[in-house]
Amino acid sequence: MMIRLFFLFVTSLMFACTTEANPPNTELYYSYRICEKSGKCQNLTPTKKINNYLFKKLEPAHDEFYIKESNGDFYLYYKNIYSEDVQVGWAKAKVDRNDNVALSLNFDKINLTLGGIDFIKNGYASKQAESRNSKLGLYYLNDNYEGAPYYQKQKVVFKKTGGDLFLECDSYMANPSVREGFYGIFYGTCSEGKKVYFKKVS
Repeated sequence: MMIRLFFLFVTSLMFACTTEANPPNTELYYSYRICEKSGKCQNLTPTKKINNYLFKKLEPAHDEFYIKESNGDFYLYYKNIYSEDVQVGWAKAKVDRNDNVALSLNFDKINLTLGGIDFIKNGYASKQAESRNSKLGLYYLNDNYEGAPYYQKQKVVFKKTGGDLFLECDSYMANPSVREGFYGIFYGTCSEGKKVYFKKVS
């Protein structure tokens, strides 16, 4: 019995050391400040439940965004508020540039996790994306639900300033699919001339 307990102790100690020596390399940025054209800014706080970040459907009733870097891969999570619907989704990026000056990401497949997919495709909301907590109006970033994708080419450039990220709206609105389709992850924000600032939250 003592030998077995000693073996379990040594095994758990080795696992703890391995985990500590190789922690997951993940950074998360949140759109903590959104400024109007007038210069009036609103500061936002990310929603968290037991150390898990999430979107609530209408709390706050404003667009929200996260950028996640995990072991060199980049992901964008978003919540867009419309008068007809709320859209929540995520996309994995192809990285064009990542240096001290800018982060440039390309997307073509966006996974809708909460909201009506038909609203984006046909201009009306009738089909609900059935992610795990969609009926509760919640979406946890770690769910990575892939059940309702849509396809749109979007290039998003963020300028880097003192560890923070700033959305470059002029270049975003230059995307043909955004400009001609009148929609996209940052369309509502950028078409209204708003400025979005991101800071690291974990």
